[in-house]
Amino acid sequence: MMTVIQSPLRLARRGIDSLARLDVSDRTLALILLTPAALLIFVFAIYPTIQGFIVSFFRVESATLQMTFIGADNYITLLQDSLFWESLWRTIVLVVVSTAAQLFLGLGISLLLHQELVGRNLARGIVLFPYLVPAIVVALTWRFVLDPTLGVFNRVLLDLGLIQRPLALLANRQTALWFVIIAGIWKYTPFMVIMLLARLQVIPVEQEEAARLDGAGPLQLFRHITLPWLMPVIIIALLLRTIWTFNEFEMVYLFAFGGPLFATTTMPVLVRYLAFDARQMGRAAAASSLMVVMLLMASWVYFTLYNRAERELG
Repeated sequence: MMTVIQSPLRLARRGIDSLARLDVSDRTLALILLTPAALLIFVFAIYPTIQGFIVSFFRVESATLQMTFIGADNYITLLQDSLFWESLWRTIVLVVVSTAAQLFLGLGISLLLHQELVGRNLARGIVLFPYLVPAIVVALTWRFVLDPTLGVFNRVLLDLGLIQRPLALLANRQTALWFVIIAGIWKYTPFMVIMLLARLQVIPVEQEEAARLDGAGPLQLFRHITLPWLMPVIIIALLLRTIWTFNEFEMVYLFAFGGPLFATTTMPVLVRYLAFDARQMGRAAAASSLMVVMLLMASWVYFTLYNRAERELG
């Protein structure tokens, strides 16, 4: 067994040694090492995106996969569909509320864990635990907790006398999406904590000491030193969470499967509905293409803000 494991390692080591002996420039060596990753990105990200954009101009027969060119009809039909706009609005609400709450909670927790506290390392491990739990486990656990028959949430409310009968919260159009948001905040706030806490470790101590000597208080330290240093990382973290939340499928879908009455149907769930339930692959591809355009526009805004934050920090 050890021989089998060592052989690939020995071959890899020989390959690296061979590359090291080649008389190549750093640029050429970098291109050689980046080629495998670039191929994977092209095969699993760029090519499917291009293919989906092409399919969005066709009507696809679900049984035979026969494609008929129809131009922009899929986009026109989609933009005239009220379900598309409702799904887009729910997605925006999900992204804005969830990422904002994650940012404020993550900032507060990271500032607290940055202090010299007893049991700080243990507290950091406990805080980061939700981020390690798979999304499917989170969704199924929250569904069990909120179950009107067996869920502990309704049991506690009944015991406290706050309600007279169990509430089917995930079957209510007014509350289903908000519990999806709450579960997302619980799971992904630790990501913000990780990002911000790492940045807090590299803030120059001499700047804080000089500000204290000039009479700056805690609020002034935070506003003029801590926040400017955190801002580039905050923007990048918000960019990542915006992209991931906008594309969130498994946790949103497993909560209520897009219901009740499409109340938890966000853009990724809508794409799934169009492709597999409505059997309209062209419209599903059009919705996916519009999602790509929206995320590119959001990314441009975030990168503009990031460059401004870096200039102000400099």
